[in-house]
Amino acid sequence: MKISKITPQKRNKNRCSVYIDGQYRFGVTKDLVLKYDLRENSEITEDEIQNLLLHDEKEKIRGRAYRLLSYRERSAREMRERLLRVGYDNSLVEEVIHDLIANDTLNDERFASLFVKDYTNLKPKGNRFIVHELTKKGIARETIEKVLTTRDERELMQQFMQRKLKSLDAHDFKDRQKIARRLLQRGFTPHIVYDVLNQQ
Repeated sequence: MKISKITPQKRNKNRCSVYIDGQYRFGVTKDLVLKYDLRENSEITEDEIQNLLLHDEKEKIRGRAYRLLSYRERSAREMRERLLRVGYDNSLVEEVIHDLIANDTLNDERFASLFVKDYTNLKPKGNRFIVHELTKKGIARETIEKVLTTRDERELMQQFMQRKLKSLDAHDFKDRQKIARRLLQRGFTPHIVYDVLNQQ
């Protein structure tokens, strides 16, 4: 089989259309055209085409992953689920995830650490909330426990009470119930909630 023509695509200047024996056969990135040294009038086998298409698909998956990461950090499980939802091949997604972990683009501990920082400084939430959310995002238990050592839940709860619940009186039974409910809704650990309230 012979490559008869390679032309830049109109809609995406970073991709080229490749024609084999006078017929359009596939599109690939310009980078792959250079990497595989594709030239007009050169011979190409079916195996080489399949290998090229596989590589091109991996590049599409990698590009999608980087776009997702441009919005915010993600866990490996989150990234895997998002890419599979788009419809990419499972084994290629796994290869890309593996590469992204290997080059530290995806890092579950860093993700968990940033998550804890956000829910400590910006939107204070309790440890139960954090454990639940990070577990859902596929973070290992030991990683969660490690990142939780960077915060003092009791102190965070007291600060939240002073800032957001100061209009309520912890000595009044009804107000006390409201305070407890608010704190529990924010995922604070129950025994710490009641311990703090009992010290008021």
